[in-house]
Amino acid sequence: MRILLAGKYVPTGSRPIGGVQSWIKAVADELRRRWHEVTLWGPEFGAPAGEYDLGIMANFCETAAAFPLCRRTLLVSHGIIAPEKPEGADAYAFTSEGVRAHWGGTGPVVRQPIDLRFWSREHYENAGTLLRYSYRAGLPFLPAVAAGLGLRFEHLRNATHEQAREAIHRAACVIATGRAALEAMACGAPVVICDHRSAYQGALYDPDTLGAMERNYSGRGGVEPFAENITAAVKAAIARGSMRRHVEEHHDAVRVVDQLLEAAK
Repeated sequence: MRILLAGKYVPTGSRPIGGVQSWIKAVADELRRRWHEVTLWGPEFGAPAGEYDLGIMANFCETAAAFPLCRRTLLVSHGIIAPEKPEGADAYAFTSEGVRAHWGGTGPVVRQPIDLRFWSREHYENAGTLLRYSYRAGLPFLPAVAAGLGLRFEHLRNATHEQAREAIHRAACVIATGRAALEAMACGAPVVICDHRSAYQGALYDPDTLGAMERNYSGRGGVEPFAENITAAVKAAIARGSMRRHVEEHHDAVRVVDQLLEAAK
């Protein structure tokens, strides 16, 4: 099939890679392994060209110009902010139960896809870093938390996937949300679901790491993060260890792409 993957931002664009771009890349890579012809498009590239058998889209308000070019469209809603509203498509899917409930949707939940061949588990040599994997600011107490645990602190922003994987492999624990948290889990790193969304939600911490799947690993667990509870969370995450098996069970890109193609029928 000729398939168009469209979003507000795409991996080939000008913005440093983030959640939706990583999602598009994982899906595109798996579709290409199956010999589909895949085109990535975002509004920064001007009007799209060509005709497509299927469009897998995000952010209708940004990508509406591409919808008429596709014989059938599946819009995937990734979150609860206004640009993620499900509209304009032939079919809909949602990346978590929480996102679907927010929009009152009826389409299937199709989890975030993770390429388990790339995000591989490695043996840690001197894994002495408390790594915050996020392009956001906030959470100024984290360096003190790291020092109190005898760890170095590193804040990874705007990294390539290769840089991120290398940083995760040397981390004793990763503090992240969304796809960044899943990438760290896939590498076998202990993870704490926490971030700071200064623009619209503030500081967020979800102490229920497994239950966070239903909330899109967003950090919306109803708990204010501060030095004491994040210190306890990091200790608990290190004691719990790897969550790669969870990612293998729920987020394997091979299975997720099967589900996307089924949802688009």
